[in-house]
Amino acid sequence: MSHLSKLTHLDLSFCVLTIEQRTFDLLASNLTKLSLLHLGATNMSLIKPFSLLNLSSTMTDLDLGGTRIKGNFPGDIFRLPNLQILFLNLNSQLTGYLPKSNWSSPLRELDLSLSNFLGEIPYSIGNLFFLEVLDIGFCNFTGSIPTSIGNLTRATEIAFASNHFTGQLPHHVSGLSYLTTFDLSGNYFQGGVPSWLFTLPSLLSIDLSKNMLNGPIDLFQLPNSLQDVRLEENEIRGTIPNSTFQLVNLTILDLSSNNLSGAIRFDQFSKLKKLQFLDLSNNSLLSFTSSANISIKYSLPSLKVLRFAYCNITEFPGFLRNSEELYLLDLSNNRIQRRISKSDSPGWKSLIDLDLSNNFMTHIELHPWMNITTLDLRNNRIQGSILVPPPSTKVFLVSNNKLSGKIPPSICSLSSLQYLSLSDNNLSGTIPPCLGNFSTELITLHLKNNSLEGHIHDTFANASHLRSLDLNSNKLEGPLPRSLAKCIKLEVVNVGKNMISDSFPCWLGSLHELKILVLRSNRFYGPLCNSNITFPFQALRIIDLSHNEFTGFLPRRIFPSMEAMKNVDEQGRLEYMGGAFYDESITVAMKGHAFQLQKILVMFRAMDFSRNRFHGEIPENMTALESLDLSFNKLDGRIPEQLLSVTALYLLNLSYNRLWGRIPRGNQFNTFENDSYIGNIHLCGEPLTVRCSNDGLPEALPLASSDHDETASRFDWKMAKMGYASGLVIGLSIGYMVFSTGKPQWFVRMVEGDQQKNVRRARRRHRR
Repeated sequence: MSHLSKLTHLDLSFCVLTIEQRTFDLLASNLTKLSLLHLGATNMSLIKPFSLLNLSSTMTDLDLGGTRIKGNFPGDIFRLPNLQILFLNLNSQLTGYLPKSNWSSPLRELDLSLSNFLGEIPYSIGNLFFLEVLDIGFCNFTGSIPTSIGNLTRATEIAFASNHFTGQLPHHVSGLSYLTTFDLSGNYFQGGVPSWLFTLPSLLSIDLSKNMLNGPIDLFQLPNSLQDVRLEENEIRGTIPNSTFQLVNLTILDLSSNNLSGAIRFDQFSKLKKLQFLDLSNNSLLSFTSSANISIKYSLPSLKVLRFAYCNITEFPGFLRNSEELYLLDLSNNRIQRRISKSDSPGWKSLIDLDLSNNFMTHIELHPWMNITTLDLRNNRIQGSILVPPPSTKVFLVSNNKLSGKIPPSICSLSSLQYLSLSDNNLSGTIPPCLGNFSTELITLHLKNNSLEGHIHDTFANASHLRSLDLNSNKLEGPLPRSLAKCIKLEVVNVGKNMISDSFPCWLGSLHELKILVLRSNRFYGPLCNSNITFPFQALRIIDLSHNEFTGFLPRRIFPSMEAMKNVDEQGRLEYMGGAFYDESITVAMKGHAFQLQKILVMFRAMDFSRNRFHGEIPENMTALESLDLSFNKLDGRIPEQLLSVTALYLLNLSYNRLWGRIPRGNQFNTFENDSYIGNIHLCGEPLTVRCSNDGLPEALPLASSDHDETASRFDWKMAKMGYASGLVIGLSIGYMVFSTGKPQWFVRMVEGDQQKNVRRARRRHRR
């Protein structure tokens, strides 16, 4: 190809090509008449950036977008005398600084977005007098925008989105009379929203979102050609100017997530006939009222998306009644009190996404939407029986209402359903047999906190996408369905507080994604199995077996295989478990009380095996613990010498068991006091006052009986290791956590006082 010496146009973009350095050098040196070169989305990772300077001086159009080119940007490329179009965007490994001079080429379009350029925009950028399109968004530019930007009088599009620009908005662009698109979103600009922006005669789109502007919004100058106004995610205060409602060409208006205030009448939107997207969400000081003359008929015929969450709305906006193009409506977190009736939405023929959660609605007369896919009615006061939505529904959330009656079998007609939550209602009766296999797409099935009874049907064999099953706090009985072992993506199984009678589900150990297993307060019985599964329960982070009838020894094979319990990133972000349409919640025992965690931090780790009938010796393979509480059980034998190697151990409580022999000394054991061992009359050695004989037993046994079965039966087998999330401690429960790095001293210090108080209370009870 390098022999085509008369070639003027070469376009190899979006081909699956890797271009080598020698090939590029031949093209650059031999194709001396080349004016257009498009290599976008090819692989140029082997090309050194300075090679670009060898391109022909006849080059006018150069597109290297997304070519993976690496290294420092060759600033001298602007010396190419005829270059008019330059695309170096989407090259995240292209770094360096823009040149402070040599901006003399007749550039018309320059796109450097989504690269890693640094430093400030040089003043000499104003020398590009012919520039029409400038996009340097999503780089790492800092400082302020140079005043010379006002020299770009032919510019129609300017985008400086998502850099690190600070200061006031640049007033010097007010002379750009041809400007149609102006994007400064995602920076750190402060101050007000200047009125000159709304005087530019050709401006169609303005995006100042995600800055630190505090407003107020100045009046829009009329007439005005604006079509797109985005000011969301700032700190803008004050009222919405009345001139906003006169922008008859407006198609997008987003003022969400600000501090706007004042009262708005719904009929003020009546002139915005072209409006397609309207978002005023998260302005908690706004209020809305209907027109005084209710006979006025108005509508927004082009409206497609409306978001009015957190806006103090008390009724459905009147202009929605005939919005036949509307496909997304979010009125969540308001104060809408009455029922949904057919008269509210006769024109919602295209609606697919409806969010009315967190209101005060009481009834749904019927579903006036026939193509809905997402229906969120959570946290209202909806009464009566479940009204099954249309077959198109993929998300049906109606938890925390006042629904009653049985779950209708017709709900199984929703064959495309992915998320179903009927939790926290007054539902009764049995679970329909089809509910486990009616949809192969089902991701969550949440029915907790109802009065459902009967068996959990063994129909989950085809639920291959199921991630979360929460049946907590019902009256369910019988065994746990074995078909759950087929749900290979299952992350959460919560069947706590029921009447389920079964042995420990070893077969769940094969689920590599299982993170939460809650069996508490049921009738599970028998020993914990020594699983035949290689490395069972590897992903498990939370396990609660408390308040059951488990017996026997703790299997030594299960604990070491729980890899997720060993790896906790204390510096990790505060992320919560769950997904787009659900949050995971759990009840934990703290300081003798049960607490509901509405959200669970990803870093949270907890084990609770309390109030069962476990016995035997202390497991020797419990390493790297920070807190160990085995108090009030029937554990016997010596304290394992292996615990001396647990140098991170900060709190220890072995009181009120049947342990015997000499207390190990060394490392952290030298820091534990008498409170750690009281109630074990066959222990001896420091820090106790009872001396040991040569055989390692107490020199003299006290007369008091060692039998504390009555006390132990009330407290059962407890081993506590600190679980942590938002300052919470799992007290008097089993907790087992292994850290790959240093221990969390910040958490230990916080809870040490509470731990010591618990020990003192236990001593007082024992003395009584």
